[in-house]
Amino acid sequence: MNSGFPGAQSPARLVAVLRLIAGHHVQGLAINELAQLAGLNRTTARRLLMVLTQSGFAAKDESSGRYRLGVEAMFTGMSAMTKPPIFEACRPVMERIARRTGHSVFLIVRIGDFAHCLHVEAGDHPLHAHSLMTGQIRLLGQGTASLALAATLRDRELKQIYERRCLDYEAAGITQDRLWQMVAFTRKLQHSESENLLTTGAVGIGVAIRVQADHVAAISVATHASRMTDGHKEAVFRVLEEELQTPAIRLFRY
Repeated sequence: MNSGFPGAQSPARLVAVLRLIAGHHVQGLAINELAQLAGLNRTTARRLLMVLTQSGFAAKDESSGRYRLGVEAMFTGMSAMTKPPIFEACRPVMERIARRTGHSVFLIVRIGDFAHCLHVEAGDHPLHAHSLMTGQIRLLGQGTASLALAATLRDRELKQIYERRCLDYEAAGITQDRLWQMVAFTRKLQHSESENLLTTGAVGIGVAIRVQADHVAAISVATHASRMTDGHKEAVFRVLEEELQTPAIRLFRY
């Protein structure tokens, strides 16, 4: 693409700036902040932002001067959701996990401050309360896989998310101290565990994963508490460890 702006032709720089804007979409980024994060001078950052805003992939909030994702970025994301690359990579693995454990398997990805359920694979003993969960959004840390995903974030970023969504977290019964405790425990175990976190009588085990090298998601297995004995919990975790070692998928190590 010939942007007409000298210094803005580098695809790598343009992609890096777009990723930074996406990662800070909720609060937005000022030019100085973006330049510092991207390691660019202000002039180059401004030129790259002009390319992105003119193409609709970024938008400037005139009242604050901060940049967020634009309409074209939204349309691009919506197009990808019709056949998500992460889903294509994870579904065969999820099918095997569901078949081996007999339980429901959930694939969760992060969207801004929230965790989005991309797919549910039902086993022989599915949790019917979760049968319509695909497409639903939860707070980061609210749910087994969502907790595994939250634990991958830096403490500062997680703190900022909690501060922005504190009323939602409090309404869900999750204080900041409780979230910190759950995250610390998850990092210590290298996986998340939950009981009655979203559904009464349900127990889950979740792990964060790297998909196609640089994308982070989470997978969890959930079933009725009566089925998830300590011994069975260990067996389920072994299945996760065995199945989540493919050329495209690796376990995330905290």
